[in-house]
Amino acid sequence: MNNCRQNLITDCFISAGTPADYYAALVDALANERTVFLGNPHWSASQREEAERLARAILEKKCACVPAKIFIASGGSGGKVRFVSHTLDTLAASARGLIEFLGEKFSARAKVLNCFSCLPPWHISGVMPLVRARISGGSFFVSESGSFHQGDVLPEFRKSSDEFWMNSLVPTQLHRLLLRQDGAKWLRGFDFVLLGGAGVPAELLARARNAGITLGVGYGMTETASLVALGTAPDFLAGTLLPHAKIEIGAGGRIRIFSESLSPDCGEFFETNDEGFFDAAGKLHVVGRLDRFINSGGEKIDPRIVEAEILKTGCVSAVLVVGEPDAEWGSRVVALLGGNARERVREIRTRLAGTLPRQMIPKRFICVPELPFDEKGKLDRATLAQLLRV
Repeated sequence: MNNCRQNLITDCFISAGTPADYYAALVDALANERTVFLGNPHWSASQREEAERLARAILEKKCACVPAKIFIASGGSGGKVRFVSHTLDTLAASARGLIEFLGEKFSARAKVLNCFSCLPPWHISGVMPLVRARISGGSFFVSESGSFHQGDVLPEFRKSSDEFWMNSLVPTQLHRLLLRQDGAKWLRGFDFVLLGGAGVPAELLARARNAGITLGVGYGMTETASLVALGTAPDFLAGTLLPHAKIEIGAGGRIRIFSESLSPDCGEFFETNDEGFFDAAGKLHVVGRLDRFINSGGEKIDPRIVEAEILKTGCVSAVLVVGEPDAEWGSRVVALLGGNARERVREIRTRLAGTLPRQMIPKRFICVPELPFDEKGKLDRATLAQLLRV
């Protein structure tokens, strides 16, 4: 990895191998302060080519005086690949902020944070458990699988009762673990379980809390190196700002983030596409996305891509793709088909199976006389909610 520009693929790109292999390559890059790009081994050929093109363009602009960076891919499923850069300093700031919060909120033992990793190592959610463990001097346990289906072995990770262990999950994983007979007991072995990556249904939070699991719901993104706010019991969905972050609410309720963990790409602050507000107690409430991305099982899905593919089938002339709450996936994709399309649903579903990744194919198709837009052309959310109850 000594000369990134001359041998990009082998020297600067991590994109294959087992999770343990992937983390080993990342540790090597961190230890030697090298620039590295985290690739997704599940990219399509075209996405891989786009990622390599972007990486080459970035490296051509990179000067020797610029600190080594970790470039983490971000973007919607099926959408264009883009990279967000971080330095060792921004990643460390995020880790220290959470460690300080856990130490004050739960236990002084959290100053040495042992982290269990079962999320993709090419996502920021998979990178940060490694960074938190290294920053605090804790242990790092890599799970070779994060599916947690019935029959999967739940690994032993704790060596001492004095250790503080944390796990990071997306709601889909928590849902599957709670369905298992041994899942809740295994999760109680962690001192703290962090949920993120997708909207968390209130019913799922209640089940986890009733099972005696100590958990929190995080708010953050790739640009902020994961968390900037964390919601804990009793009100999981009202977040406390972490020590390294500050948030302002701008015009239209748009959340603006100032943080030591911000990507160098962002400048002084990051203007999100999220709407939120602070309550009287100073807790952050995230209302929802100002854009239309659907977060399903930790994957961002651009509904415009799904709509375009449905229109290409020629079966309908009008379509609206939205997300609706789902106990397992956080949100699931739903397509509203305008006009008389009931007889064409099977054909649409079959056509989409050949053009879209599985997670982007709508789980439900709802046929409506007309799409729920008002006279100004804006989405009528009340009417939409009624249609989704069908």
